[in-house]
Parts: sequence; structure tokens; C-alpha cells
Amino acid sequence: MTVLVTGARGAVGSAVRSGLLAAGVDVRAAGRDPSVLPDDGSARVALDLDDPSSYGPALDGVDRVFVYVAEDLRPFARAMADAGVRHAVLLSSESVLTEPEPEPGGIAAHHADAETALRGAGITTTALRPGAFAGNTGQWSRGIAAGFVELPFPRSATTPIDERDIGDVAVAALLADPVDESVHVTGPESLTMAEQVAQVAERLGRPIEVRAVDPDVAREQMARFVPSAVVDSLFRYWRDTDGVPAPVTDEVARRTGHPARTYRQWLTEVFTGA
Repeated sequence: MTVLVTGARGAVGSAVRSGLLAAGVDVRAAGRDPSVLPDDGSARVALDLDDPSSYGPALDGVDRVFVYVAEDLRPFARAMADAGVRHAVLLSSESVLTEPEPEPGGIAAHHADAETALRGAGITTTALRPGAFAGNTGQWSRGIAAGFVELPFPRSATTPIDERDIGDVAVAALLADPVDESVHVTGPESLTMAEQVAQVAERLGRPIEVRAVDPDVAREQMARFVPSAVVDSLFRYWRDTDGVPAPVTDEVARRTGHPARTYRQWLTEVFTGA
């Protein structure tokens, strides 16, 4: 069996690549510039999901695909079907669950469209719907370095999931008989943003202050760099989960045989402080 792994250099893609190689699978690691991909036994191939001319060589002889969401996944989905691919594991998003009527152009709509594109092409799709990645901690890097993190909704809760766990679930799905399903994968605990910052401070051994900022001011600042529909999605989620524990699932343990890694584990084993 040959599996194409898109986004093979990313945190999740790297975990998928490593897990498949450990299982003895022929892995085709894809990226815009394959020369930067690690020389780990994978066959490296150029692939740009926004460039249909790159699809053919990447998909030739491939049985299954791990795929990230692209701006418009429909052309790649059709190419997958034409190449004989019948099973895809898609890195989707929990937002598809939390926004049942998503705003066009927002995070949920973007991922829902990708799920629809694959299934519409006749491809059996395992859509993984994780919540916040543990690696999203990087968005606070400047504040962490400065000793304070500004948050519009400090009590907004998520279930930060270690990207390695998402990769493990993806590998299990790729190795199993194809099943068309959507899987809500989470970390093992609900943590507010303030609680996450506190654990970062504990890991670094120095205080980090949480400063609550006016949501309107924070929204205006973010809107300078982020599309408005995405800003709306984020602020809607933060507002709706302010003081509300996030739901936790057992899908990681059920599908991989090991418990989901805690945020504290991720901080200890992965986080560099940057």
C-alpha cells in the first residue's frame, strides 16, 4: 500500500509520516518544495494543492491519502478519484460541529466544503475534526517572551490536542479498512486560555501575566491581518465558550490504544519556549 501524505513537513503531517513508516507502509511525502522534507525513507514528491499540474505525478500509484484543507479542494478530490484513490483521511476541524450554519469564508465553512468535496468525488472519507492544537501556543510567543499574554476571553475553554495524537489517529484510520465517518478528536482535558498560559509559565519556571483586553479592540487588531470571516469565527467561538467547559472525547484512546497526551505533556516534550 502506498499512502500520499500532504503537508508532510507540518506537525500533524510529520506524525502521520513517521507512524506510517514505522508500520512498514510505503510513504510518499508531499510538499511544495520536496527538497526541504526530511530524508527518512519516504519518497519525496512535489505537490501544491492549488496547482493542478502537480497532481498527476504525486497521485500516480497511490492507494490512500492524508490531506489537509486547501483553498478549494474540489480539483484535487477529482484528481484523486481519477487516479483510483478511494480512501482519504482529511484534517478537518471541530468548527464544523460548533458552527452548524457556518458563515461563508469562515473556518467552519472552509472545512465543511473540503469534506463535501472529497465525498462528492466518491472518495471514502475519514474526516478528523480536532479542536485547538497544542501547537497553537505559538500564537502567544511574543507575549510569553514579554512576560504577559493579552486575551480578549481568558476564560474561553478548549481541549488542546497534541498534534502527535492527531497523527496517531490518522495513521490508525489509514491502516484500517476504509470507513466514511467524521471523528471529533480532542485532548484529554478542558482548559481555559488562562489555565494554558499558567501551565506555560510553570513549564518555563517564570511568571506570565494574563491581561484581559477589550474584545472590540482585540478584534480590530486581528482584522488588520486576518480575513474578516475568520476573525468572526474565532471571536464567536471564544465568546460562546467563555466560562463554558469544552467537550472531551475518548476517540484518541479508542482508536490508538493509548491515552491522549495532556497539554502538560506537550509542553514538557515538544514546547521549546519560543
